[in-house]
Amino acid sequence: MSKILILGGGFGGLYCAKRLQKIKLNSFDIELISDNNYFVFQPLLPEVASGTISASDAVTPIRQMLDAVKFRNAEVNIIDLKKKRVGLTQGFRKRQHYVSYDHLIIALGQESNVKIIPGLENNSMTMKNLKDAYNIRNHIIQCLELADVTKDFELKKRLLSFVIIGGGFSGVETSGELKEMTDRLLKYYKNIDKSEIRFYIIELSNQLLPEFDKKMGSYILNTFKKQKINVRLNTGLKEVTSLKVYLSNKESIATNTVISTIGSTVSDLIRKSDLPLKNQKIVTNEFLEVINNSNVWALGDCALVPYNPNDKSKNSPPTAQFAVKQAKIVAKNIVLKTLNRNLRKFNYRSKGSLASLGSKIGIGKIYSIRVKGLFAWIIWRTFYLSFLPSIPTKIRVLVGWILEFFIPRNAVLTDTVKKNSFEYKNYKKNDVVFTEGMIADGFYIVQSGKFINSYKKTEDGKVFNKIYNKGDHFGSRVILQGGRRTGTITALEDSEVLKIDLESFKLMASNLPALKRYFSDYLPKNFNNLKLKN
Repeated sequence: MSKILILGGGFGGLYCAKRLQKIKLNSFDIELISDNNYFVFQPLLPEVASGTISASDAVTPIRQMLDAVKFRNAEVNIIDLKKKRVGLTQGFRKRQHYVSYDHLIIALGQESNVKIIPGLENNSMTMKNLKDAYNIRNHIIQCLELADVTKDFELKKRLLSFVIIGGGFSGVETSGELKEMTDRLLKYYKNIDKSEIRFYIIELSNQLLPEFDKKMGSYILNTFKKQKINVRLNTGLKEVTSLKVYLSNKESIATNTVISTIGSTVSDLIRKSDLPLKNQKIVTNEFLEVINNSNVWALGDCALVPYNPNDKSKNSPPTAQFAVKQAKIVAKNIVLKTLNRNLRKFNYRSKGSLASLGSKIGIGKIYSIRVKGLFAWIIWRTFYLSFLPSIPTKIRVLVGWILEFFIPRNAVLTDTVKKNSFEYKNYKKNDVVFTEGMIADGFYIVQSGKFINSYKKTEDGKVFNKIYNKGDHFGSRVILQGGRRTGTITALEDSEVLKIDLESFKLMASNLPALKRYFSDYLPKNFNNLKLKN
């Protein structure tokens, strides 16, 4: 019996498994491996972030959809093409296992490439999965909560400024949904005026949604202007820090919220697997078989698939409708190859594109017909509803959409935004990390650059300055000895720190003998002579 192994539970992998499941040939043993046990309908993630639908409505259990296909919830870490096997870890202890195959289908998608811009990786959020959407929603509500009570004007301005990087489908739909969410929630925040909310879209090209023509691009721009969303076209992102974003037009925006929808790259797993790559994608032929690798197939976002027999330079765009069509062709070609018949070429004409701009406004092009406004928004929702892979999910989403018209938007902070135990933070010259009087939030280790700590509250009234260079650290005294910050830390040059959150640092310092000895010596030697006021 031939073993068909499918890697990935997205559009490509799931629909390929569903297609093979329908064929019901006894000669195939089909198994799908995914690190999640659910399918995420990614186009609905902006609606999850905005609270239009709940997180559970955007997902469908994979086992529920694949009765005749084996499913394994595991993380793939090795693709061994020579031995025709895949390595994976599974279970609580993450033990290594191997699964052999006769046919391998790679549908692993792509990962966010947040390393393309200095500081973007350390100081931004992405919109790629359910966790991202969940975190963005909680983060924005937390910003509104703090902005409603703070007396610090500069902090309030940062809290209410939201920057979305990228003017493609994800960036546009995220901007529209989140702007609508904040507008509808403002009635609960009496100390925030609507004019204080600032949304920005940063796009390198000369129009939003470059897939559409100029006329439609102008419509999108005018719609966002009416919604008070600031659009920066022909503008690149130069750098991101913990407090600001810096643009190619010399503009800087003070913000605590940066959402990146740009940059995709192949995963390290694929990069290390000896698969042929071009433009960070696996190269296939017109049959979706990987070049020079018999019985290895690739589809979806991770694959470079030619789709026009008359022009092999044209490759499939990374959209759901192309991935679904590719899945059907891969399934059929595996059967045809088993029967020693001619394979089918992938040839598909896009049915068009649709996007939501928020506030019940949409835009789209269906074949050659342009649609916009409320009508386009209705078509957009109908199209996405039809694409959902199971009837229970369709019902839940439809009910959620209907209730949206009658029930106020939920402002519940379902979970405080959990900071990473360890995270890198970036600061520009003259940025203030923290000021005296603040409560300790973590322990900082300088990775690059230079900082100055100014102590003003000394018993003799003298100001004492301490310089921190690469390898130095600050923040330990208040965490280990109690009290509040007694100094103000300022970056003397563009710098990066590794921040260890307060609880994690306390655990390390109290349980590692080497650290206990170090700080029992370091703290008295560096701070007793300062005679700081409590």
